[in-house]
Amino acid sequence: MKSSSDQRKILIIEDEAVFRMMLGAYLRSKNFLVLEAKNGAEGLAGVAMFQPDVVLCDLHMPGMPGHQVIHCIHQRYPFLPIIVISGIIKFDEVTQALREGACDYLLKPITDWNIVEEAIRQSQTGNDPEMQYHELQQHRSLLRKDDYTSTRLMQMMQKSSPINLGPWEIDFSSTTPLLYVDFYPIDNALMVVVVELYAGMLDVAFVAAMIKFLLDPPYREYQESANQIFDSPRRVLEYLNWHVCQSGILCNINCSALLLSDQRETVHFSNAGLSSPHWLKKAANLSLGLLPDVEYQNFNKAIDYPFELKIQSEINHELVLKISKNKHMKRAASNAAL
Repeated sequence: MKSSSDQRKILIIEDEAVFRMMLGAYLRSKNFLVLEAKNGAEGLAGVAMFQPDVVLCDLHMPGMPGHQVIHCIHQRYPFLPIIVISGIIKFDEVTQALREGACDYLLKPITDWNIVEEAIRQSQTGNDPEMQYHELQQHRSLLRKDDYTSTRLMQMMQKSSPINLGPWEIDFSSTTPLLYVDFYPIDNALMVVVVELYAGMLDVAFVAAMIKFLLDPPYREYQESANQIFDSPRRVLEYLNWHVCQSGILCNINCSALLLSDQRETVHFSNAGLSSPHWLKKAANLSLGLLPDVEYQNFNKAIDYPFELKIQSEINHELVLKISKNKHMKRAASNAAL
């Protein structure tokens, strides 16, 4: 879908699926471009990727509460209008939302959808893009490295160890939320994505959420046999790299994708900037976010199970990962060999 110059982009952050879809359908009928996010983490990533003109945000959502989402968006994008749509009518809740950066507050249930359109129109009155840009740069330069909201969001994104994913048993630990790992079970294999960020990176929480947000759609498509990038670590990195470059966020992200097979004692991998262990460093290419058209390479390494991986950052943060085949998988492999 191509956007015309007069179309406005609206991001909806709402966990109630029916209301979210009804609101999205109404706004699309009014010629808005709409992105829907079902929780705060997806919403923060959506702001960075979609660059909306207006955000519509619920307050009570699972995971990160709406007040924190509003606070985080407003700190980084103070020019961006945020309209709360919520069933909460307590005065202190309304006051807090406005204090955190919301510019308007609409109550559910919505009986007249035209009220939403009018609130969006009013929120756009008097916006000066040049002033917005300079204000954005000033606020971003003042962000603290130990920003509480960023740290909290990244801690919430990290899974708890240990994990059982079908035939895989996974145990891991990390000394920092800036060095994290995610897992994607696929047919007869497991894709592991390791990401290293830096505390001094602007919008670090946005970047972390963006990586997670970017991988979810192609993973769902892979499960429906509609997208094959998870067959190849190289293609995972090229997909992430292109989208990170297109996001407009100036950053470099060290990342590696590793594909473990339950049929062979082999790890298939590609590396964008991780510097340990030595076999990953030898295969390193450019970090994500530097050039949009980098061609990454795939490599193979013979391994034993349990597979153990220890990654150390340049400032001595550490991620330790151990992946085992469960007993059922081992018996199946033994029978196949016979």
